[in-house]
Amino acid sequence: MKHQNQLLSSQKKNFLSADPNKAMQEMMDVIDRMRGVYVRETEALEDMDTKGFIALQDEKIQATNIYKSGVEDILRRKCEMKAVNPALKRDLERMQADFAALSSKNMDALKRMQRTMERLGQTVQRAAKESVNKQRAFSYGESGKIHNDERKSVSIGVSETA
Repeated sequence: MKHQNQLLSSQKKNFLSADPNKAMQEMMDVIDRMRGVYVRETEALEDMDTKGFIALQDEKIQATNIYKSGVEDILRRKCEMKAVNPALKRDLERMQADFAALSSKNMDALKRMQRTMERLGQTVQRAAKESVNKQRAFSYGESGKIHNDERKSVSIGVSETA
């Protein structure tokens, strides 16, 4: 973590190091950090750990912004990056591929969580409607008497967004 904090403070001045090889290594550190956040988030989603999931969101946003800045920096310095050690390039490509697979798994977990929340909202809505409908709603006739044989239906609308 100390290394990542040093990387973050050095990146505020000049996002990635001027040396292309060092910049590539820093970018791999950024990807590794993102990977860690995504692994923890995916685990929280799979464990239905809402508090853990929510707690990771600020860190995920920060890591995503750093990743985005690193990618933009590398793309701006495309000509310089051609001089990077081929082994580092391969390592970065492998890390990117691994991260893409992890990102896909994370997206699947997010979609499952969204479907679960939608089903929960529908279940709560249905239960509330059934509960209200079970209670008899009485109406008064012209004579002022309660009509026990008339039942009013109640409709409840709930909007849930994940």
